[in-house]
Amino acid sequence: MKVVAIVPAAGSGVRMQQNCKKPYIVLEGQTILAHTLMALNRSALISAIIIAVSPGDEDLCREQVLTGLKLRAGVTIGRGGERRQDSVCNALAALPRDCDVVLIHDAARPFVTPEIIDQTAAAAMTYGAATAAVGLKDTIMRMPPGELACPEPLMREELHAIQTPQAFRPDIIANAHAHARRAAMQATDDASLVRCMGLPVALVAGSYENIKITTAADLVHAAALLKVRGWSGT
Repeated sequence: MKVVAIVPAAGSGVRMQQNCKKPYIVLEGQTILAHTLMALNRSALISAIIIAVSPGDEDLCREQVLTGLKLRAGVTIGRGGERRQDSVCNALAALPRDCDVVLIHDAARPFVTPEIIDQTAAAAMTYGAATAAVGLKDTIMRMPPGELACPEPLMREELHAIQTPQAFRPDIIANAHAHARRAAMQATDDASLVRCMGLPVALVAGSYENIKITTAADLVHAAALLKVRGWSGT
């Protein structure tokens, strides 16, 4: 099974309130994006990685992320788009023809494990589409706007927080993005685009440590996780 990973890394990370774009923030001696690439590289299934960066950031990515990084998987830097969805669509056009599974993973999720990657890719081969997910820990209430009383509780057992990686057979995810363009549809993740075509998406057990670094508080959490796991930034 040949798995190619796509890493959309063209976001600005405005919620981080930092002076540089989120993928290039240094965490324990290495950029967030570099930590994510090293995590993907730990899966023997991944043979190539396509990074979609903001137009004009190609050299920045090479210098600040890839320089000195020893990766088994071959890396290609591609041109990202205005939205995450556009970046993924651009990267899909660069997939090699012999790709069996395309695995899409957030640039700011550096704690994905080989087990999650491999299980998600295997589920995609079987079902066509799969995503990592975790069950919710908190009780969730639905409160319509303007209403303060009688919130509606949701069944926590039926709810999941969707993570990445998400994996797909290439034809399924390509068709999903083409359908989204025709329908002028937007989604925050690729599995949602597949579901909008009426196709099933298998859920694979993710991890509560597979966090997405979004805020400054997440940087503190991420630094602690790196130390606990003993992952080097060199």
